[in-house]
Amino acid sequence: MLGSAAPEFGTAAPRLERWRNKFLSRLTSAQFLIAVGLLIVLAYLVIYPLFELIWRTLVWGAGDRRFNRSAVEGEFTSHHWYEIFFGGSSSSMLLDPLWNTMVTGGAAAVLALLMGGLLAWVVVRTDMPGKRWLQPVLTLPYVIPSFAIALAWETLFKSPAAGGQPGLFDATFGFTPPEWLSFGAVPIIITMAIHYFPFALLLVAGALSTLDSQLEECAEIQGASRFLILRKITFPIVAPAFLAAFVLTFGKTIGTFALPFLLGAPIEYYTLATMLFANIKLGLDAFGYILAIVLIVITGATMYFTFKIIGTNSKRFETISGKGFKGNLTRLGRWRWPVFAATFTVAALAAIFPIALLGYQTVMLVDGQYGLDNFTLHYWIGESDPRYAFGEPGVLHNDVILGATWNTLKLALIGSVLAAVIGLVIGYIVVRGRVRWLSNLLDQAAFIPFLFPSIAFGALYLSMFAESHGPIPALYGTFTLLVLISVVNKLPYSVRTGASAVTQLGQSLEEAAEIQGASWFTRFWRIVVPLTMPGVVAGTMVSFVGIMRELTLIILLITPSTRVLMTVGFRYIEEDQTQLSNALVLIVTVLTIIGELIVWKLGKSKLEKLRDKTQD
Repeated sequence: MLGSAAPEFGTAAPRLERWRNKFLSRLTSAQFLIAVGLLIVLAYLVIYPLFELIWRTLVWGAGDRRFNRSAVEGEFTSHHWYEIFFGGSSSSMLLDPLWNTMVTGGAAAVLALLMGGLLAWVVVRTDMPGKRWLQPVLTLPYVIPSFAIALAWETLFKSPAAGGQPGLFDATFGFTPPEWLSFGAVPIIITMAIHYFPFALLLVAGALSTLDSQLEECAEIQGASRFLILRKITFPIVAPAFLAAFVLTFGKTIGTFALPFLLGAPIEYYTLATMLFANIKLGLDAFGYILAIVLIVITGATMYFTFKIIGTNSKRFETISGKGFKGNLTRLGRWRWPVFAATFTVAALAAIFPIALLGYQTVMLVDGQYGLDNFTLHYWIGESDPRYAFGEPGVLHNDVILGATWNTLKLALIGSVLAAVIGLVIGYIVVRGRVRWLSNLLDQAAFIPFLFPSIAFGALYLSMFAESHGPIPALYGTFTLLVLISVVNKLPYSVRTGASAVTQLGQSLEEAAEIQGASWFTRFWRIVVPLTMPGVVAGTMVSFVGIMRELTLIILLITPSTRVLMTVGFRYIEEDQTQLSNALVLIVTVLTIIGELIVWKLGKSKLEKLRDKTQD
């Protein structure tokens, strides 16, 4: 017995030694150390700000002595939470904005989903002519800044009753539009739906493209009408995509700042986002932070329950299996051209008309006079004239605008490149990581910013970086803070792009290099980066486009030295300098569309290369 146990003990010791060496090798590997370092950084930049935000709502701030002379800065208090939820200001500061947020956000999400879902079906599942060039046009309302759509609506339905010059509707038809059409819930809902329906369209289109047409054809053979097939088969099967589109759209609408501010503030119609902004501008930081927490809770809860619903019922919605797949288009027959006309009208009104209207308004010498005798290029090429725009020179002679343009391009370029590089590194670790729990944790930490509405995320960074924390200085008022929040905000997208690019890359090349003694950094730089470059560049351009048109995320962090085009345009709006504000939004729109075209060309060239390789 003793003799037989000896070999067992003898083999256990080397096995334990090998396990220990393998464990130490992983702990000291470059990939593991980078993953741990990134996780620590993300915890500080994503999770810690939330705790900092909560803490600042539980202590007296520097401006609270206006309300309580006995307040000592830094001491614990429940005053802010009590005042928001139970105090005399609860109705105006929380309940009314919360109701307005849910009404406008929910209605806009439903309307956007109906528009996007119907258009997705027309573009993907029917033989409507002109689909190839109509689909990119239909996505333009989401590509251009939401501020542009709000400005176009205000220009169209501006009411002199609320101050200012008459709008195009008044000038054309000779009577003032009703106030509810100019400001308040109705215009906010409609403009948000116009801005976000392309987002819903893209989400639903992906599900419709994988729908097996045999189910619809069987129902048609049985005599079912087209409407019955849509109602009983098509829409129920793509219900998860509709539900996901609604949740994601709703999450974006409730955190939108520019649209509700421009179309609601003139009549004191506040949402949580605009009330948050107003509180912080008035120095009521703690109240604004509480509203940010409310926004985060609403968004997180909505996404959680939706994922639970989809996750527990996923089997009901399977459409692709091993039994064969057929994707024939629905023939519209005599309705082909009427459907095309209707789709083209929607695209023209939602994407082309707002840009054209803003462009026309920038060449009006006096706002509200739409005759050709009012034409001028002063707001583009004119020098300072005290008779117009309070002496502000035109775009090409305006140092503030030129400086903001440089800041915008610099921020978009630096932020997008950093987001793409960091996203590729995290994506690589997520896909190739040998320590799965660490990879999963890093992936989830990188996704967290997606749960934060932009205005709430800006409030997080305002609360955190207004003061120094140990070796980290106060970054408020610096360009570095704008870059930092832009990169972190884009990580959920750049990580997905990076992970997708790495997934398509086989491991054999890296394994061969590793056998030859190449370090992890060498393998990553010489193999992974070059081979994933098309996907990285596309991800960079997507982030570039998003940062170019960003306003809500950085509106709380901008100072005179760090202003960008969108915030300068926002300032001109507040000063009622309509032509200059429209000019800036138009510049951002053109730059954004150019960026989108570059992304489309890059994606097209990548697909062509893949197709050529497949054919070879």
